[in-house]
Amino acid sequence: MLRGAYVRIGFTGQRYDLHILPPEQNGFGIEVKWDKAAATTGNLYFEVKNTRRGESSGVAATTADYWCHVIGEGEEALFAPAERVRAILAAGNFRKVNTRALDSNSRGILVPTKWLETQEGIAWIKLPTVNEFFGELFRRTRDAKTGVNSE
Repeated sequence: MLRGAYVRIGFTGQRYDLHILPPEQNGFGIEVKWDKAAATTGNLYFEVKNTRRGESSGVAATTADYWCHVIGEGEEALFAPAERVRAILAAGNFRKVNTRALDSNSRGILVPTKWLETQEGIAWIKLPTVNEFFGELFRRTRDAKTGVNSE
């Protein structure tokens, strides 16, 4: 999907994690969140408010064009336009919860994964495991060195 694009990773003053600069385009932002608990709970947690500062946060405040929600140990991700995610959250009657960590300052919405899987405009992406990614990287490196294409 991103072949030929320049990807800048990290926080650069905006509220997203990836800035993609495809050839001949102005670029776009992707906010990435990792929800390890979602794989076992069956719910995705979407942060919408910083309770300490009393202001919108997470998906409610992002300036990114797209939202990426990595699930569990990173084998799968939800990917959608940020506006589409906000519309889904606004239209549903979902449970609102506060986080319970020692430094708890987040309020969010729990959305069942099974329900999200039925929604239009959301892509579910299988992500490579570490072994799959590095196996492919090593295979391509070996092929480049030997001049053999093992595909």
